[in-house]
Amino acid sequence: MATALVIEDDDDIRSLLDVVLTQAGYTVTTAVNGVDGLDALSTSNPDLTLVDVGLPDMEGYEVVREARGRVTGHIVMLSARSESADASRGLEAGADEYLTKPFRPRLLRQQLQEITSRPSRTATA
Repeated sequence: MATALVIEDDDDIRSLLDVVLTQAGYTVTTAVNGVDGLDALSTSNPDLTLVDVGLPDMEGYEVVREARGRVTGHIVMLSARSESADASRGLEAGADEYLTKPFRPRLLRQQLQEITSRPSRTATA
């Protein structure tokens, strides 16, 4: 079974992402901040990691930079920040994709399916 890690500080969004990913067939682990998320990565190599940009303890960009060296799976940033500069920063940090909130659960599931069908950036680097 595929595994996913959700690093998101908002309880409602984290719970919704857990449901969406579980329905898509993932076993989901969650973290409420960057430090806990990176700790979770030290004990697992999830197939998919979703990272919020605005975490309480560190920026999601830094989490992605650190995570990229640790995981071979896909990393997707999910944020309310919708400027093209934010997306560019996320991709430069090592994310495979940068998606924006708010999102529709069904569409998000389809987007994640499409993203995970491609090789991850680690696999192509």
